[in-house]
Amino acid sequence: ITFSTLPIVEDSAAELKKAELGDSDDVDVGMNGEPEPAVEVVDPAAVVYAIPELASLGRAFRSSLPVPLTESETEYLVTCTKHIFQKHVVLQFSVQNTIDDQRLDNVTVLVDDSESETFNASGEIACEHVKYGETMNCFTILERNDDAPLSPSTFTCELRFTVVQVDPASGEEEGPGFEEEYPLEDLEIATADFMAKVSVPDFRKSWETVGNAGEVLEKFALQFKKMDDAVTAVIDFMGMQPCDGTGAVKAAAGNKPHMLHLSGVFVSGQSVLARAQIAMEGAGGVVLKIAVRSDDEAVSRVVADCIR
Repeated sequence: ITFSTLPIVEDSAAELKKAELGDSDDVDVGMNGEPEPAVEVVDPAAVVYAIPELASLGRAFRSSLPVPLTESETEYLVTCTKHIFQKHVVLQFSVQNTIDDQRLDNVTVLVDDSESETFNASGEIACEHVKYGETMNCFTILERNDDAPLSPSTFTCELRFTVVQVDPASGEEEGPGFEEEYPLEDLEIATADFMAKVSVPDFRKSWETVGNAGEVLEKFALQFKKMDDAVTAVIDFMGMQPCDGTGAVKAAAGNKPHMLHLSGVFVSGQSVLARAQIAMEGAGGVVLKIAVRSDDEAVSRVVADCIR
């Protein structure tokens, strides 16, 4: 069996809905006693595929969940979905206008790439209008620098638009527009964004098959007071799929070291496996010993460096 034939395990719309409602496998039944229709699963990158200017990028490797870039009570609500391609990252900014006497025109998000050696902002696609109550999308395209190693990058972001005053009842314009800038929260692109979760039927066999030629070993001291928190954080740092039921700490484990098995596929196509031993040390920290294997030691190094 090869990794290319294994399923991608990402949070689908149906799984997110189930997570909100609980883990019950009961079938939802409507008022007439008939089963409720299943949640339609929509590819989050479909909005990118619909843009002719981005057709040359091909298919997305994966898409992140939306990341909020504003507080929930602000006048403009902005989230960002990161669409990962082989050589590009398309940032989809979803902008909601909550002010009833304003229309936002020519909406873009300026992404400051001056501090990043890995990414260069190479283009923008503006949103023409965002009326009151609407949520519309604009896009920024980041191009990866092949000569720079893939590493976490943090970007300062700023919402830019033209404010047009309108009559709340009719929507008609009431005066000339003016340029406006609105600071957003910083956006991070992590190495884990370039990893797809992949389940393997037999982790031990897969581990032995990959071998240790491209293995990287590391040891880290992490500031966590609870084993559960440390395990969750390591899974998030790596962006990989827990295997063999190791994603949760058993209640009877006490303070014994926990072994975590992870698998995934990197954006460049290499399968990646990781074994992590997480042990409590004293009252204020955790020691993490991790081994990462792939066919490419450089990929193993990038993945091991996810821990921070």
